[in-house]
Parts: sequence; C-alpha cells; structure tokens
Amino acid sequence: MAIAALLLAGLAAPAWAQATGEGLDLRETLAGVLAYTRWPVPPDPLRLCFAGTSPHAERLQQQGFSWSGSPPVLLRKLEPGVPVATQCDALYLGALGAAQWQQLTDELDGQPVLTLCERSTPCLASGMVRMDIDAAGRQVRFEINLDAVARGTVRIHPQVLRLGHRGIPQERKP
Repeated sequence: MAIAALLLAGLAAPAWAQATGEGLDLRETLAGVLAYTRWPVPPDPLRLCFAGTSPHAERLQQQGFSWSGSPPVLLRKLEPGVPVATQCDALYLGALGAAQWQQLTDELDGQPVLTLCERSTPCLASGMVRMDIDAAGRQVRFEINLDAVARGTVRIHPQVLRLGHRGIPQERKP
C-alpha cells in the first residue's frame, strides 16, 4: 500500500529513523546494517537474496560480499515459487511492480527475513531498510522503518543509525 493510500484510509504513516552513511558505499552500508541485525536463530551462512532490477544489486552479486567477522554470505537471486523464508535471511529489493511488492509483503509477514530496498513508493509502507543510493553506489542514505521492524521477527540494533559516524563494526556481537 502506498503512503497516500495509508493517509487516505486514516492510518498513520510509518515511523522512520534516518541516517546518512557519510563516506560509506553500498557494500559498507549493507555490511553495517546486517552486522547490527539479529535473527531469532543466527544464520550461518547468511543468505542474502536479490529480487527486482537494480544495477547496484547486480554489482554486489558479481563482486561477492562479506565483511570482517561475518558468517559466510551466500548471494542468490530469489527463486519464484519457493517460499522466501526458506531461501533468504535478508532480501534486497530493487525495482518491483506494486503487485510483486504486495505479494512479497504478504508472504514475509511474520517471517525472519530482513527487507532492504532501494527508494520506491511501495518500500515506504513495508520495507524495513530503505536506501537512497547515488548512481555509482558510493554514497548511501538509509532509513529504518521502525514500524516494519517492530512488526517483524528480526531486530536491528539502534546503533545502526550511527554508521555514518562510527563505520562498520568489526565483529558481530550477540
């Protein structure tokens, strides 16, 4: 559902907490957000899936992705027809149509899957982490949808909002 539809229905817009990853690129921002995320059962390996179209996601898939102190990270495209929670711990969403967004939102309700999305209207209502990325992927602003995180089963530590000031944590802490 788009924000305009929420407002017309008399519902409050989601609460967002914003951070600017000053000097952090997409890889560093993702590493920081994932390092500050806690799942009900810690994933090992961490399965990062991709859906939709995005040149940034394509670059990540081609180059590989991990960070110091992380469990092994498996990168994969989302397989249609297979439940998302059985194949992904985190889902990076590029450009998707509204119907695809709604289908994923319905499927992920109550599942331990972190959703990371590039700036889009559907992401406003249901994405957990929304990123605004420059064309080169070198400067990232991100926002945490506090309502979506509160409804979900994964937790993001509030320290993630300091990424732009402190950088990426070197180890994952329980």
